[in-house]
Amino acid sequence: PYSFVRCGSSGINAEYGEDNAATWMFWLGANDGDVYATSPGFPAIAKEDVARLSNCVAGTDQSIFGAPPAPYSFVRCVDCDSGAILTGKDKKTPGRMCYIAKTAKNTLICLVDIKNINSSMEQKALESFDIGVGQVISNDV
Repeated sequence: PYSFVRCGSSGINAEYGEDNAATWMFWLGANDGDVYATSPGFPAIAKEDVARLSNCVAGTDQSIFGAPPAPYSFVRCVDCDSGAILTGKDKKTPGRMCYIAKTAKNTLICLVDIKNINSSMEQKALESFDIGVGQVISNDV
């Protein structure tokens, strides 16, 4: 949703300026991996991997930490205001963070390319994603 993209990107850019601009891409679909909508250029992701990511966020399958889908590495599931968010990184694309959350009825995957990545930027991106997930949930998506 537009407000989600706007919320996320403006959160980093407003606080840290264009020197640390972020580009956001989204995937929204069913918990079993059927896709409903994606941003242009979002990399393909296998249905079974989406199901595993979704189950990890739900706390029912932790295998993603030992065997993540390439090229990602997932390190933790964080409790946020809008629920649990699985956090990870793309091992091949510098500065690309990956966030996964369950919405009211679906799974939302976000890739964020941060120009000058550091721990402050990672935290700001996570906070922005959490706000966006809250907006999606409040719209019963």
